[in-house]
Amino acid sequence: MAVGGPLFGSSSRPVSSNAFVEFRAGKMKMVGNMVHPDKRKGMIMVERGDDQLMHFKWKDRTSNDVEDDLIIFPDDVEYKRVPQCTTGRVYVLKFKSNNRKLFFWMQEPKTDKDEEYCKKINDYLNNPPPPGSSSS
Repeated sequence: MAVGGPLFGSSSRPVSSNAFVEFRAGKMKMVGNMVHPDKRKGMIMVERGDDQLMHFKWKDRTSNDVEDDLIIFPDDVEYKRVPQCTTGRVYVLKFKSNNRKLFFWMQEPKTDKDEEYCKKINDYLNNPPPPGSSSS
């Protein structure tokens, strides 16, 4: 499911140029029924791809490689905080069409925008703006 670099040639444009929302967050791995942090510095981005579909991406901020590039259809996901985690700011991207869950941990230094990022992810993925809308 992971996507490496571009298929043909290399892309010189910044990956985040057309993101509706982006923030620093790491991935987590599920081991049994526990999640464990991947220590790498990462970034979550939500953007409209060249295919006009909404994409949820995770990028390694050190290598600049986009590791996950998921096409999300409206009303198929829910992004929310995991209240059972009391030792960090853990969020889950839950798919409604199957049991798939992806876990992430916030790497933003301050917590003041966590709820705003969560709301924006849900809004953009579940009610995407019409194609051609600006990402401001």
